[in-house]
Amino acid sequence: MICGSAGGMCMAPLAETVVRALLDGLAEGVLAVAPDGRIRLVNGAMAQLLGTPRARLLDRRPADLEDGDTWVPPVLRRCLETGERQAMVLERAGRRLALTAVPLPEGWVLATARDITELDRLERQVERMTQERERYRHELAGLRAGQAGHAEVVGSSLAMQRVMDLIRRVAPVDSTILLLGESGVGKGVLAAEIHRLSPRRSGPFVRIDCAALPGSLLESELFGYSPGSFTGARREGKPGLIEQAHGGTLFIDEIGDVPLELQVKLLHVIQERRIIRLGAVTPTAVDIRIIAATHRDLEAMVAEGRFRADLYYRLNVVPVKIPPLRERPEDIPVLARTFLDRFCARYRVERTLTPEAVERLVAYSWPGNVRELENLVERLVVTLDEREIRPEHLPLPAPGGPPVQVREIVPLKEAVAALELELVGEAYRRFGSSVKVGRALGIHQTTAARKIREWKARQERTGRG
Repeated sequence: MICGSAGGMCMAPLAETVVRALLDGLAEGVLAVAPDGRIRLVNGAMAQLLGTPRARLLDRRPADLEDGDTWVPPVLRRCLETGERQAMVLERAGRRLALTAVPLPEGWVLATARDITELDRLERQVERMTQERERYRHELAGLRAGQAGHAEVVGSSLAMQRVMDLIRRVAPVDSTILLLGESGVGKGVLAAEIHRLSPRRSGPFVRIDCAALPGSLLESELFGYSPGSFTGARREGKPGLIEQAHGGTLFIDEIGDVPLELQVKLLHVIQERRIIRLGAVTPTAVDIRIIAATHRDLEAMVAEGRFRADLYYRLNVVPVKIPPLRERPEDIPVLARTFLDRFCARYRVERTLTPEAVERLVAYSWPGNVRELENLVERLVVTLDEREIRPEHLPLPAPGGPPVQVREIVPLKEAVAALELELVGEAYRRFGSSVKVGRALGIHQTTAARKIREWKARQERTGRG
């Protein structure tokens, strides 16, 4: 029954059937109290929420039910007492219920009850998803901002996008990364970006350029020393760069220049994550992520016995090859204008690149890569008096390269040998591998490796290394 035997609610049997069907179809519990204070209408959902059969509720007063073992919504009693609308949310038997009671015309009171347990769960889920969305939005914004920063120093071409995709995949883990590429391509910038994208971002980022230090000094810089280790040492000793990178990232630049005897100690650090200072006997544990970089062909150096194979394999966990600027000419206009904006802002001047000047920049091979382009743009900004940078202002060879200049007469064999070494050197700068040099010049790899060694020796003798 949904209609009591008294209380003034009169309806035809058909109407009563329709109302009963409508009310019983509701998920929300409904209960009505007549002016005489008795419950005259209740649907199945309300009976279920109250845990009482409908027959025990009809024609009863709420106060009488409360005296027994039947639970009555508190809002109903308050509404009956005050004649005002009441609403509340409470928990009962592990469920969250939203309760309301409102006075109706002619002295009736209507109470409703709704189980919002699932709704609350969904709201919490939506809230969590909203928070996650915001977190992902901030992370994406950071990645985009970081990517914009890379465009300033390494580029945004498809080739560099692939490099950045790989870096973003490996940055969150502690795997050792080996950055490979010619001098000036931006290996240091990418190493710093890997650190920034890693969980170690709040720790130190320590860089050491192995090519800038002799072997003996390099060892003390890397490993530090204990008090009194050698003449001139600090009395209190000194932690090395490896220790200083504890909790962060150690970037070993130009690792191909590390002497063989020091390579053994570096291998031990990578394997054991422990170091021993010079003059000490007790090892010190270090928590570091290692990123190494080189412009050299380490694989060829291993074959020649100039680099330890075991160290190479430890470093070459995740190799990242950074293409030279000449292989991604689409980056040149963007980089040039980015550097131009930066230096114009720094030196408070106005400069623009003409389209013809940009074409000349794109046509150049850039053996010094991004660093050479950056230095050239800075030089133009600070030395030119004119606002426009035109092709004639660029200290670059004309497209196609300069003709061979004969400055003195030498034996033909000597001249050909010198030109051959220059060709080998240019190929090595471009390809960075004796295998690729041999393939490009149509000679055997061992011949290419020998001629590369000759070219390097000549560079060192002439001070051009």
